[in-house]
Amino acid sequence: MLSRLRIELLLRRAGWPAPAGMVLLGLGLAVNCWWLPAQQLRVAHMETEYRRLLALAANPKKPVPPPSPNALLAARLAAFDKVLATGAQTPDLIKTVFAEAQKAGLTLAQAEYHLVEDKKGGFAAYQMVLPVQGPYIKLREFIDGVLAEAPGAALEELAFKRNGIGTAATEARLRLVFYVRSDTR
Repeated sequence: MLSRLRIELLLRRAGWPAPAGMVLLGLGLAVNCWWLPAQQLRVAHMETEYRRLLALAANPKKPVPPPSPNALLAARLAAFDKVLATGAQTPDLIKTVFAEAQKAGLTLAQAEYHLVEDKKGGFAAYQMVLPVQGPYIKLREFIDGVLAEAPGAALEELAFKRNGIGTAATEARLRLVFYVRSDTR
């Protein structure tokens, strides 16, 4: 077993090439462990893309026509339908709004509620108009939290009002809309 003293003596006898060799060995290990695998992965992706392009050139297909307007509308409706909340989730959406306000340190004194049904679209828009007052950063936290936590939420209108430069509180009027599936679907 080599002691620390013996290692020091060996390094002093070898001179500067030994530490330089150790540094180069460390750099080589670093390249081998981190840089080289990333480059190998990049080369593998490039080879795959090259083979795909060669196969495409060897077997040219007919150009793919653009999707029909009806198919495009159906795809968009399906994507919209995925983010809709259910009618049963409406109380939870309201609880989310109040919980996010509390988390941001804001108090919601009142709110106006409106339900607008779109029978043709198969969904309803549940609108909430909220007057809120507080520091701007807290208002942003509240809005961001609601949009992140509530399914089908959208910020439809936002108006800020400040009484003066020296006032810390900002008044805001928000209109949030929660899109929910109609129960008639």
